[in-house]
Amino acid sequence: MNKKVFIVAVPDEVEVQGSILNIPVIFSGVGKVNATIAAMDAFNLGYNEIINIGSCGSLHLPVGDIAKVGLVYQDIDATPLSEYGETPFEVASKQIVLDIKSPYACFTTDYFYDQNQLSKYSPSYLEMINNCSIFDMECFSIAKVCKRYGIKFSSYKWVSDSGEHSDWKENCKIGFEKVKVILNEQFEKERISTI
Repeated sequence: MNKKVFIVAVPDEVEVQGSILNIPVIFSGVGKVNATIAAMDAFNLGYNEIINIGSCGSLHLPVGDIAKVGLVYQDIDATPLSEYGETPFEVASKQIVLDIKSPYACFTTDYFYDQNQLSKYSPSYLEMINNCSIFDMECFSIAKVCKRYGIKFSSYKWVSDSGEHSDWKENCKIGFEKVKVILNEQFEKERISTI
């Protein structure tokens, strides 16, 4: 039996408590470490499908657009032991494929991107921000847990900003409503296909 759970960084992104579309929600907190803990909690609770939703930034997509993540990269710099984005001593650790049909690439970073403080970022970081469709702070770590433990995983992000955060909360409301429609349609198709 398929047992789904949502992982969302913070309640302010969705303004709900225990469930979304009758599916439980785990609020992870912000960042890769918190997201990893939440994904392990989901695994230990017996969930076999994790759906990560939440806000993201983008230099390429307009605010309010929804991106189903197809490919996710991590922000790690262990040079000279490995190339930027690769975990040392791991094979094929630079990216994780989530959906080969989706054109959207996500860069999961430990930084809030601020377009007014570009000097604090490395050239490699800025290259990833510019090359990827969107950027967030949780997706890669959840994807890595799911890949390791055989958990089905998908991630839907709504663009809330491009490095300027003043309308973040209002933009989250718009994005969350759009994601609910998309997921409700998907769940209905899944339900019909199992009848």
